[in-house]
Amino acid sequence: MGEHQLQREESLRIAAPAVYKKMVEIFEQYHIHPYDMQGIVLRKNDGLEITLRLSHNYAELSSTHISFDQVKKPDSKITQFFEQAAERCKDQLITDYYKMIKL
Repeated sequence: MGEHQLQREESLRIAAPAVYKKMVEIFEQYHIHPYDMQGIVLRKNDGLEITLRLSHNYAELSSTHISFDQVKKPDSKITQFFEQAAERCKDQLITDYYKMIKL
């Protein structure tokens, strides 16, 4: 009663290598290095909860839930998720760059 089990975050690269590879492929198209992002995974009963964060300030960028089948074989839903995240990341990196120039 009242017990709360903490979930342990794992690296996307280790927990879901095929999904990580898909992320890298898509982010390369946007000229974004994978180390600009931090992919975090929480294991759930029915799949994985993936959260992408910008690495320089760890602000959450995007989050989605995928099934274990999608972990083994990334599909169009995952591709679309990473494309949207790459766009947001690119926009944020551009914004941060212009903020630095003004200083």
